[in-house]
This record gives sequence, C-alpha cells and structure tokens, in this order.
Amino acid sequence: MEFGGNDGSHKLKLTNRDPNHTVTPITMTGSPDSTVILHWKEGGASWVELPWRDWVRFRGLGEAGGSLLAGAEAGEHYFVVCIMGDRGELANVIPHKYFLSTDARLVHGFDGLEENERHEFFRIQVLSSPTIEDSERYDELGARGFTVNLPPPHTVPPLLRALPGVAAAQPSAACWQFLSAIGISRSSFRSN
Repeated sequence: MEFGGNDGSHKLKLTNRDPNHTVTPITMTGSPDSTVILHWKEGGASWVELPWRDWVRFRGLGEAGGSLLAGAEAGEHYFVVCIMGDRGELANVIPHKYFLSTDARLVHGFDGLEENERHEFFRIQVLSSPTIEDSERYDELGARGFTVNLPPPHTVPPLLRALPGVAAAQPSAACWQFLSAIGISRSSFRSN
C-alpha cells in the first residue's frame, strides 16, 4: 500500500483480486481526507460514517486482500462514497450496494449487468479511442450500474441529514446526478 505522490496529491495504491484469484495493483484516487463513506444501518435507521481503513479492507483492496466488514449483519448493505472538494463541498457521490455473508464478508456486488455486458463494459473502459457507438454503449451500461446501486427510498431522508457539504455543492458538481436520481433537486434542497 502506498500513500501520496511527489506532487502532494493523494493516491492510494492497493491490490485487487479478480474472479480468477489473480492479484492486480490498482490505484484509488481520493484519500481519507477527501472522502467520506456512509453506510446504511437498517437496525438503527441511520447512515453512519465508515472509517477509510474499514472501507478499504471491506472492498478487499488492501494488502491482505480480505473483504471483511466487522460487525455487519448478513444481507444487502448500502454505502455512499462522498468525494469532497477543496473547500469541504460535496463534489460527487458514488452509490454502492453489496451482499454480505453471515461472517460479514463481501459476497456479491451489484452492477445490474449480465456477465457478457460486464465484459463489454470493461472492454470499452480500456479503449484509448472508443467509437461513438462504444461510448454510447458504455454510458448505457454505466447508467444501469448506477441505478441498481441507489439506496432505497426510505433511506433518503436520513441520508440527506448525513451527507456532508451538500449546501456548498457547486451547481455543476457531479453529485447532482446522484441527488437527482434520489429525487433531490438543487432548488428543493436549498429551500429546506
């Protein structure tokens, strides 16, 4: 695992295990300083902040490669990864939905894609010069993956109370795609 770059940027070099059990290095942009991870706790009907190290370990991206979320119950779990801007404003929100086993290990992530579509998505993702058709298909597949990971409607009011930096979010920030998808517009949020 490596933190930081010579230019002062924050990068975290991790490893990722693919389905064939090979280990490949990946770099997660963001850092504990610019990222807030919220986890929906059904029992408490609330979103709670998940520490960065726990998130990295749960995703199986750390050096150990395990995917454990200590204390979590089996079943579906929702997370939102909040990327913060330089002034503490919400810049982006990436929803995640996972299924955990009885021993609190990540069993399955949701992307709404069939296996052949998933391969197509990753094939297009690495193209250096995708065609217009490839780009359109990539956007279509990505939108399906985004939608299937959105948190359930009953979690939205508590999420709005827990999301950091929404009031300061820039009008052109990527977070508005997520907020719009859960039924929140800039005007409705600012009036509350």
